[in-house]
Amino acid sequence: MEGVFAKLRNLDAYPKINEDFYSRTLSGGIITIVSSIVMFLLFVSELLQFDVTFPALSCSMLSLDAMDISGEEHLDVVCNTFVLFACA
Repeated sequence: MEGVFAKLRNLDAYPKINEDFYSRTLSGGIITIVSSIVMFLLFVSELLQFDVTFPALSCSMLSLDAMDISGEEHLDVVCNTFVLFACA
């Protein structure tokens, strides 16, 4: 078990100062692993397609507005959208 802790101490990927002035810690290794997992999950979630369902709303009341990364607004988006009619 000590070998695992030693490897986690050496995994600290965010040191900002000269190696003479800091020591690698277990908490730094844990933070590195947790932040790497969170970044990976966020990346994967951006690649996945998602569906939004409004079961009791008529299509005439729906519209899709989006904002891209530059802040430009796109109102009443119709391209690349798919409407599936579900009967309850």
